[in-house]
Amino acid sequence: MAATTISAWELLERGAVNPVGNLRVHPLQPRKPEGHPGFTLEDMIDRGDAFVDYAFERGAAVAGATDTQGDAPKFWVVEDEDGRWHPDSGELPLGIRKHALLKFPVSESGPRSADILRHEAAYQRVAARVGLRVTSALPEFTAGALLIPRFDRRVMDGKEIRLGVESLYSICGVLDSALTVLRHDQVLIALARCVSDFRTELTEYVRRDLLNLALGNRDNHGRNAAVLKDTDGTMALAPIYDFGPAFLDARAVTRVIRWEGEAPGEGEWSRVLDLLDIRFEEAGLAAPRESLMRTFSETAVMFETLPQVMRQCGVDEALIAHRHDDIVRLAKGLRALGGRP
Repeated sequence: MAATTISAWELLERGAVNPVGNLRVHPLQPRKPEGHPGFTLEDMIDRGDAFVDYAFERGAAVAGATDTQGDAPKFWVVEDEDGRWHPDSGELPLGIRKHALLKFPVSESGPRSADILRHEAAYQRVAARVGLRVTSALPEFTAGALLIPRFDRRVMDGKEIRLGVESLYSICGVLDSALTVLRHDQVLIALARCVSDFRTELTEYVRRDLLNLALGNRDNHGRNAAVLKDTDGTMALAPIYDFGPAFLDARAVTRVIRWEGEAPGEGEWSRVLDLLDIRFEEAGLAAPRESLMRTFSETAVMFETLPQVMRQCGVDEALIAHRHDDIVRLAKGLRALGGRP
């Protein structure tokens, strides 16, 4: 069978019209919907292959496959002013009320794939309760799919605002993530050089990683966090995303970004702080030790009530029990930095 070829311009037209990121390509002749009335959320979830095909025809970005051999599909959608949903091609001549990502369970994650996706919504509620940065409306799990608000799109005065997004790999200059080991100290140094308020972002970043450790979210590679560029020129960490119980994944997901000095399974926090001081000094930056000590202490206190927060946010009792020992161990290690028992 002859291979299908696609020109560079066709690739740009298909892939860079409506992405997350910084690049936008405006087509000379944008695709326009053919008067389709839109779908209910249940329609989108139930239509399966037919809806994915329709989305692709409209020029909407579709990721994954629809068969059991590949990842389940996920695609951008928008809600119009009448509450109907449409595939988001980036060029819809209608009033838009909401931008979102519709995400289905990944079959390769194994028999717990639906639980993983359902708990992504619960974990977001936990993140909100402990004061981390989340989207203005939290993700919703319904009928086996997760509807995630899109944080790089806003509607203001009837106009769509598109914000720039840059992954951690990008701000750290990583070109090939498969061949590059990225550490937290490198990310923090890169953030110190680009965000508008490093002290705030340092606290946010470190608390996220400690919560990853506590809740078993091992999927912390450099595309699962990003910097968001706002309209006023400020740059800060984007709301937390892809935050779920990755320890349930049958693919044995491993923790990618680690602290220098981090021991397998636990952080030796005094050594982590000492090495971080050295790396910041080598980079010509003031070491943030005082801020980190305060963040570690505050997080240790937060961990004391974390199982109760998880329960209130809808996390299954079996998962709470599974994470209990790690939460206790982390809290103990963090308290030891301040000389507390």
